Amino acid sequence: MTDGVYYVKGVPEDISMDHIVRADGLKGKVKCLAIRTTATCETARQFHDLSPAACAALGRFMTGSLLISESMKGKKDTQTTVIKCDGPIKGMTCVTDFGFKVRAYPIENNIPTEYHRPGKINVGAAVGKGLLTVIRDIGLKEPYVGSTELVSGEIAEDFTYYLASSEQTPSVVSLGVLMEEGRVTQAGGMMIQLLPGAGEEEISYLETRAGGFPEMTYLLSEGFSPAQILDLFMGDPDLEYLDGAPVGFECPCSKERMSEGLATLGRAELEELIASGEGIETQCHFCNKKYHFDPEEIKKLIT
Repeated sequence: MTDGVYYVKGVPEDISMDHIVRADGLKGKVKCLAIRTTATCETARQFHDLSPAACAALGRFMTGSLLISESMKGKKDTQTTVIKCDGPIKGMTCVTDFGFKVRAYPIENNIPTEYHRPGKINVGAAVGKGLLTVIRDIGLKEPYVGSTELVSGEIAEDFTYYLASSEQTPSVVSLGVLMEEGRVTQAGGMMIQLLPGAGEEEISYLETRAGGFPEMTYLLSEGFSPAQILDLFMGDPDLEYLDGAPVGFECPCSKERMSEGLATLGRAELEELIASGEGIETQCHFCNKKYHFDPEEIKKLIT
């Protein structure tokens, strides 16, 4: 795969597909990531019938969650990010599995859309004040849990604050979702993190580079790939691309998984469902797929 003059192992041959790219910069003192999530966010919009404000908020939230999940190493590792807030969207949940597979849903899907300026959705107004929580289950005895208050509701600033205060990792986070004629046409993000050994010189350099840097959706609209965006931001002739990977919305729900959840209702409630003669229909929060269980199927859940 040739990405202009770029070659990044693991990136899809068609670089217009959603993918993430990782690199090291400033002689190994900075971790660099950029991601395209256009199709991923459009899939979420369709699954949840999202209004523009809900789509922009959930799209940024999924994109940021994918970026901060990049360090997961085990195939069974998973990360859950949750926002509880007082804005119209009320909250969002996102699960990222190993291999950059993501699924997410908002509490409210159809909310009013305010704009900072034409074409620039006011995501902060949709989210409001609240709490961001990150739960990582990476095979340890207990999952890692970190929480911080939302600082703006614009999502990128909230992830930046979380990383600095809860994980002690100074970072630059940029996220964007562009909607045109009711659909997602561009979405993506970038995360630049200081690594051990970085000092004031690297901090000053990144602050200078971040000042006035174009929005992610503008760069994606102009045809820049994630690898090219990292190169443009860093301006580092020794930038070392490490690898890349496809990204996508994927829900592992199934009737078997739903039956496991149904079984937790307890014997009395299950017997009521059987007696009704109609059974029950369950629905996945993440992809809205429905599963019907008739009385005979419910009987098998009683042990």
